[in-house]
Amino acid sequence: MRIWIVGGGTGGHIYPALAVAEALRAVDPALEVIWVGTPDGMEARLIPPLGFPFLPVEAGGVVGMGLRRGVWGVMRLARGVRQARRAIRRMRPQALFTTGGYAAIPPALAAALHRVPILVYLPDLEPGWAVRLLARLAAQVAVTVPEAQAAFGGRPVLVTGYPVRRGLLAGARRRAEARRQGLARWGFREEEPVLLVFGGSRGARRLNQAVARHLEDLTAWAQVLHLTGPLDGEAAQAWRARLPPERQARYRPVAYLHDEMGEAMAMADLAVCRAGASTLGELPVFGLPAVLVPYPYVRRHQERNADYLVRQGAAVMIPDAEVEERLGEAVQGLLGDPGRLAEMRRRMAALARPEAADRLAATVLALAGGSPGRDPVPQPASTGGRGR
Repeated sequence: MRIWIVGGGTGGHIYPALAVAEALRAVDPALEVIWVGTPDGMEARLIPPLGFPFLPVEAGGVVGMGLRRGVWGVMRLARGVRQARRAIRRMRPQALFTTGGYAAIPPALAAALHRVPILVYLPDLEPGWAVRLLARLAAQVAVTVPEAQAAFGGRPVLVTGYPVRRGLLAGARRRAEARRQGLARWGFREEEPVLLVFGGSRGARRLNQAVARHLEDLTAWAQVLHLTGPLDGEAAQAWRARLPPERQARYRPVAYLHDEMGEAMAMADLAVCRAGASTLGELPVFGLPAVLVPYPYVRRHQERNADYLVRQGAAVMIPDAEVEERLGEAVQGLLGDPGRLAEMRRRMAALARPEAADRLAATVLALAGGSPGRDPVPQPASTGGRGR
């Protein structure tokens, strides 16, 4: 059996798709799971080293790109559809799973033309134009939380939770061990709180500037692991060098984490981060309360995600324009109130759906005809979320 996984452009599309690809491979190592993405996207660098065959298909953005770039995007989409159709005739996949984004348009359109069943998964609460389009072609649509069902006009929608990568799930399930490893890796002390700051796969300039402005206070209240992204790595080292010597060991800037992210989240007492879709799955499995700062230039996606976690009592939100002013106050208020932080941790852990990737994988296999007579969407097991 051959399954196409389609996700590209940003980590928000790639990582949930990767969690499902891992779950499919765990079901049957002989299953042929092929990743379809753009030849120049993040996925082209990230996926092949993980052992998945990679099929490059051209795609381009159209919405909000301006006339010239929009026309170029349409041309690339058309070329991508032709490439994907040739590949489908050659490979004959039995099903396609996608998380949306412009990179998904050509392979999904080609799949629809060849009657390959499609499972579209919406990681965020609000769909973008690509998911709205592809949902009309899909045999099945899945979403992270019940509130997202309303965006699809009353059609039957699966609520699965957000699929978390197996490496992160392993860190959450052996949290005490992962925490010890993280503390040792970054030289942090067991008895003092840890603040984790991250801005997504590429970092977040505004979060980095806010950390720089409040760094002396932040390192007085907590040990800080700061994922800067590639652009501000050198600047963060300079910020660290300007700290008093006794504070420098309490601030660890790193550009990016992949395999070690489970350790980082396991040892953290509080996160400061953007509100991409991953926050709906990764923060809950670690029971990690957060200060969320939605990125303001992706329509309303991150604001909706953050608002959902705030309404659940698991996070607080600061607008992007205010974070440089308010970050210190927010962090101090939470770290200085252990009772409130513990309640936020409990509420965040209650949202965990660690079975999400397995449920989506089972649904893909059912669409492909690989699970005859079985319920494609098993009832969720106990989440078992734990906080520290």
